[in-house]
Amino acid sequence: MKKVLLMITILALIGVFGGCNASDYNVANAPAELNPASPPPDTITVRGVIESVESRNVYSTLGLITQHVHVEVGDLVRAGQVLAVLDSEDLELNIMRQKATLEQARQSAENALADSQRMLNEATSNLANNTNPQILNAQAALSSAEANLTRIRADYEAAGRDFDTGSDLQVIGAKTALTNAQVMLGNAERGYEHSRALYVLGALSADDMRQAENARTIAKNTYNDARISYENAQNSQTRTLEQLRISHQAAIAARQSADEMLRAARTSATQEVERLRSNVRAAELSGNLEHMEIAIEMLQRQLNDAIIIAPINGTVTAAIAREGAIGSGLMFVVEDTSNLRVITRFREYDIAKIEEGMEVRITSDATSGAVYAGIISRINPAAVAGSPVVEFEAEIAIESVVSDLRIGATAWVEVGGYSR
Repeated sequence: MKKVLLMITILALIGVFGGCNASDYNVANAPAELNPASPPPDTITVRGVIESVESRNVYSTLGLITQHVHVEVGDLVRAGQVLAVLDSEDLELNIMRQKATLEQARQSAENALADSQRMLNEATSNLANNTNPQILNAQAALSSAEANLTRIRADYEAAGRDFDTGSDLQVIGAKTALTNAQVMLGNAERGYEHSRALYVLGALSADDMRQAENARTIAKNTYNDARISYENAQNSQTRTLEQLRISHQAAIAARQSADEMLRAARTSATQEVERLRSNVRAAELSGNLEHMEIAIEMLQRQLNDAIIIAPINGTVTAAIAREGAIGSGLMFVVEDTSNLRVITRFREYDIAKIEEGMEVRITSDATSGAVYAGIISRINPAAVAGSPVVEFEAEIAIESVVSDLRIGATAWVEVGGYSR
């Protein structure tokens, strides 16, 4: 009799626990009132947690003081609704200061570009119209050097011709005077010899003889003076010709130098145009204030982020933000409480019995036995890592209209043995 009672007890225990699947939530160890009443023997029952299909954490990274909090846990909110406002006065002042700096930099860049462009236009026009001051001065210097070379060359060539042809007037005059003095000296010598002969013969007085001697002496002196003047004229002509030759060489060098200066001035003017063109390009680059605009845009985004808004329609399920506290990190959690799912796990020996799209029954301890319809929407292909037993996570989509199910509550999922 005792053996019969023992067998009946064992069979009863098998009937109670054989159809249940103990996941990591360990349904077998759950309180008896949590288990669904009398599931069919081929039913797989697992426990899971109710979650929102769409849950958003609302963060702030600004580190500003929370000025106002407009919602609390349980409030229904719409996407874009203000949840809290951070104190952004310093941020606004910084934006104003950055905008003023940007405007000043923009005006300065515009002025610099305008000045550079004006200078480039003037230099380009002067170069094209031959009105560049440096070039004009160099051209004037070259013209003067050419005129001076022409004048000196003419004087040098004329002096050379006079030297070669003996047609220098000063030399001719000196030579003529020398010839005349030579004739006078010859006449005086002959008169002296004649007077001396007469004086020896006693036919000429001593006074007359002295007069003849004086005439000869004067003629000699005149001749010597004429000879010296002629030599001086010749020497002067030679020196003048040498001086003109030197001046001619100097004029040629001056003309070459002036020509080189003109070429240098033109090269310098061209280089100046290129330098000014580079200045314009540099001014254009300096006028690119995109980095400052980006900085202001980033500050503006921070200012916009100082108004904490709801990212989705839903219910505030967590409100960490507090007025007067630093608004940094997680501030709110907003979840869609009308669109829920159950996250659960199936043991490996049950995986072959289920598949995505299968219908399930969902109950919860918090809903007084209400049953909700659902389907298996996802079965992970890989087992849960770190679990002491081999389990596969699954997602159950709740298809019934829900009003009493609560996020975070325990849910029981029954698969198989029922028809809808």
